Amino acid sequence: MPTACRSLRLSLLAVFVCGLPGAAANLPSPVQITDPTTIQTALLQLGSKPHGPKLDCTHWVHDIYERAGLHYPYANSRTLYGGILEFRRVLFPQSGDLVVWRGHAGIIVDPSRGGFVSALGRGIRISSYLSYYWKRRGNPRFFRYGRSVEKSEESDQAANESVISGFPN
Repeated sequence: MPTACRSLRLSLLAVFVCGLPGAAANLPSPVQITDPTTIQTALLQLGSKPHGPKLDCTHWVHDIYERAGLHYPYANSRTLYGGILEFRRVLFPQSGDLVVWRGHAGIIVDPSRGGFVSALGRGIRISSYLSYYWKRRGNPRFFRYGRSVEKSEESDQAANESVISGFPN
């Protein structure tokens, strides 16, 4: 899925699932929703919707991606930090990408300012990974939804070997 399309899907999901009260008539057409403030507001409202038990950061991120139709098996932040098949690591994040530390994860909403949204003990909050607080946690890693080339090739090779080994020589 092209990057712009994926980012737009996450942004639009946040806007439409949230059902911003009274804002539907004031919103630009879906293709024009690129304003970080609109995306942040929508994700904050989406994150504050009741989900039953309170979600931690990685369950919240997983829930947002699932609602956007971007499926991956749930993984905790330490596993995400190491990388999983459905995401590829990137150096320069875009809106909708994951920002991950060992112990925390969020979704990038304003890459020019380091802005991301995540679930914290106090609820869904907007933060900047450029702030002193987050810098003390170490270097974050950024991931974009889409199969990792390296992991994809390894998986494809393993699948091919299993198919080939099933045939007599």
